[in-house]
Amino acid sequence: MGDTIEVTIENVANGGFCIARHEGRVIFVRHAIPGERVLVEITDITKKFLRADVVTVIEASEHRVSAPCPYAGVCGGCDWQHVSLEFQRELKSRVIREQMGHLAKLTHVNGRPLDEFAVQPLKASETGLRWRTRNRYGRSGPDAVGLNMSRSHSVVEIDDCLIAVDGSVEIALGALALSTREIATVKTSFGKQIVVDPRNGPMIDERVGERTWHIHAGSFWQVHESAPEVFVSTVRAMAYLGQGESLLDLYSGAGLFAASLAKDVGTTGEVIAVESSVDAVRDARRSCSDIATLQLVTADVSKWVATNAQEKFDVIVLDPPRAGAGIDTITTISGMANRAIVYVACEPSALARDTAVLISEGWRLEKLVAYDAFPMTSHMETIALFER
Repeated sequence: MGDTIEVTIENVANGGFCIARHEGRVIFVRHAIPGERVLVEITDITKKFLRADVVTVIEASEHRVSAPCPYAGVCGGCDWQHVSLEFQRELKSRVIREQMGHLAKLTHVNGRPLDEFAVQPLKASETGLRWRTRNRYGRSGPDAVGLNMSRSHSVVEIDDCLIAVDGSVEIALGALALSTREIATVKTSFGKQIVVDPRNGPMIDERVGERTWHIHAGSFWQVHESAPEVFVSTVRAMAYLGQGESLLDLYSGAGLFAASLAKDVGTTGEVIAVESSVDAVRDARRSCSDIATLQLVTADVSKWVATNAQEKFDVIVLDPPRAGAGIDTITTISGMANRAIVYVACEPSALARDTAVLISEGWRLEKLVAYDAFPMTSHMETIALFER
């Protein structure tokens, strides 16, 4: 480690890296852009590959820009601040194309060649900055906060974070005397900013559409300020539920999708939401108790699905963790859905693997959309509609 070599960057890889090769070995490079000629420093050596950071750009890409944040490249929170926002989406699009082509063996999506698929901005006025409503900071001495460096527990001290909403760092600094651990801040859809306490509180309100959720501040909620509305709208359009139909919402969290789609099945329909987190289900009960057709279940999703595999639902919506649903669970789900499966994914490789299973079980990928819900990072949110 520590050696420097000159390489040409070939393509983007999943996870915020780019790929280069040297003497037959693959190198995963940070702070690069495909097509660039760069000098890199080796930071890690494994049996299968190397890791490296760019130290000098010899031939720069036309898409390279000056990073707006002074901590870019040191802090591990952002992968692409050195890349124009539009080309960040192209890089994310390439990742999805590669994963869906390689793992799911697809050649076309949405009726067009796979290589035409593109990630969309979450909102028309997206700048890539000041979108993150939920943030965690580490202590950096008695009077400062910071963020973790890449692949490290070391904290780099900051006085601002440009992807966090305005005021987040100031709120965290003001809470230093109240906590010896990391400090989490939240800005609600009503504009209130608070610090999360050791018990995951206080309770906060989040508004999506016509409904207000009363949840723990530390409960899972989408971090981009525009994400809940956009994701609900997309899932609802894909599910296209009718009066009297049934919906199963898996990994349902505080019930965002279940409650938002319940009105579409009417008073004669049925909605079952399954979530393993006790606190999340309590948040859902507190916020959605007025929906008579909604049944909230606290259970491990894989175990519940296995036990209830004989049940049938017109539509199944699932929003699994980053690892995906997995072959056993997704296979069982494929037999429980009558008409459609709507899959919300934060990790394209997991979606691609589960897509391959669904295709083998007789489903087709009818529609695929991806949103740049995490600008300046390598992450994205993908929503897929499967039909028999």
